[in-house]
Amino acid sequence: MSAGAGTADPRRPRLNTMAGIVWRTQRRTILVWVAALAAGMIGTAAAVAGLYDTPAEIHTYAEAVTSGSALAAINGAVEGIDSLGGVIQDEFGFLASFLLPLLGITLIAGSTRREEESGRLETILGGRIARHQPALAALTVATAAILATAVLFAAGLVLEGVPVSGAILYSAALGALAFVFAGFAALLAQLVLHARGVYTWSLIGLAAAYVLRGIGDTTGTGLVWLSPLGWAEKTAPFGDQRWWVLALPAVAGLVMGGAAVWLAARRDLGSALLRGGAGPAGATRVRRGPIGFAAWIHGPATAGWLSGGILLTAMMGALARPFLDAMAGNPALGRAMGVAAGRPLDGFVAATQLYLAVIAAGYVIQAIGALRTEEADGRLATRLAGTLSRNRWLAAHGAVIAAGLLLIVVGSSLVLALTTAWSVGNTDETGAIMAAGLAYLPAELVLAGLALALFGRWPRAFALTWAAYAAATFIALLGPGLDLARWVLDLAPTTHVGSPPVGTAQAGSLTALSLVAAVLIMAGFTAFHRRDTS
Repeated sequence: MSAGAGTADPRRPRLNTMAGIVWRTQRRTILVWVAALAAGMIGTAAAVAGLYDTPAEIHTYAEAVTSGSALAAINGAVEGIDSLGGVIQDEFGFLASFLLPLLGITLIAGSTRREEESGRLETILGGRIARHQPALAALTVATAAILATAVLFAAGLVLEGVPVSGAILYSAALGALAFVFAGFAALLAQLVLHARGVYTWSLIGLAAAYVLRGIGDTTGTGLVWLSPLGWAEKTAPFGDQRWWVLALPAVAGLVMGGAAVWLAARRDLGSALLRGGAGPAGATRVRRGPIGFAAWIHGPATAGWLSGGILLTAMMGALARPFLDAMAGNPALGRAMGVAAGRPLDGFVAATQLYLAVIAAGYVIQAIGALRTEEADGRLATRLAGTLSRNRWLAAHGAVIAAGLLLIVVGSSLVLALTTAWSVGNTDETGAIMAAGLAYLPAELVLAGLALALFGRWPRAFALTWAAYAAATFIALLGPGLDLARWVLDLAPTTHVGSPPVGTAQAGSLTALSLVAAVLIMAGFTAFHRRDTS
């Protein structure tokens, strides 16, 4: 135990001083996340309200999506789906399961372990800030951002005609979901040594929670109660309205957050409780090179996103047969999912590959964001102090990130192909499934190029990349079903892929996407070569 673990000096500044520091350092990220999430959720509610504006249309939708267990695995089992609020909850189900936890994870990881790695936290603690206050302030600011997002969403739901009690409970359930993962990330920040470890293990935990909830919903077992995603679902905001369920995420978040604050007050600065075994006495020749060092930096994040992709595709592939059976008994289900008549399996694969494309794009944006961290924390200046040029450093990282992207797409697509073949007893789709996954690579590289261009030209505004990602994800997953205007759909790079294997991926569109990605990547390299590093 290091000095300073005892009773705090009463002369120390109050918590609001540290909270103000967290706000000033993270305000761009916070504002982008809150604005993007609130706009996306309210936009979804408005589009659903406009599309399903009569009781008959809502009832038809409810009958279609409840005819089998496959969609429950994706979006959750929505109680009270035969209502406007229930349709909104179902349509937003997958995005909510992914983006709300990511909100909590991102806000905490960026203001705890990352600040400690950079050395800024040591400077702050050299004054009159108590050891536990940075972690507590990070949780306080993150909770305020989550609360603001929930309030905005509740207001938007009420304006669209959703009953007030249901709107408040649903928004509170989503906020509580983000709060759980904020507490989980805060605890991980005390256990692991690097911010990338916080992201990696948080994403693995999120993937496990998604699978537990999906299995619980499809089998009707109690597994759903073991998942924070299941807690949000079981509040039933548009059904029986179980307000008491909110106590589960609240207690879980408080316990993990409290443990994080307790550990922060007692461990040595710069240490971690889970350091792993001792490493080698010296780095290998490969590790000392630009490629090897970049692979060491990006390896944990790649493993985390790959785990998420594999868990998603394994679960979806295993559900292929139940989905086909549901389609056979209810053709309206295919229309609700946008699946062409007579090709239900291809439609199921296309939808799954679109989800995988969202995961893969998230990986490349986070990986490029790690380059900004290397620069802001001063490690880039050390690397460039020798003979390594800027372009070689950036090219090495770009090559490793591209290899990680390919690994995630190919590995997850292979799992989808194998589990689908096992489920339906047909191996003829293997080639089409692999080709569909690869067809999305140009679209994913467009978002990677956008991230690299912002990193090269305006690194302090990198959070805007996440806003673009959220918008593209919203359009890709919900745009066709909500009948958004064609020009809006075209804003998402995935729109131009053609939804393979249902639609043929046009060589011209893929070439155009590849050219856009190449231009953005070149712009990023050029801008980075010319600007000053910070």
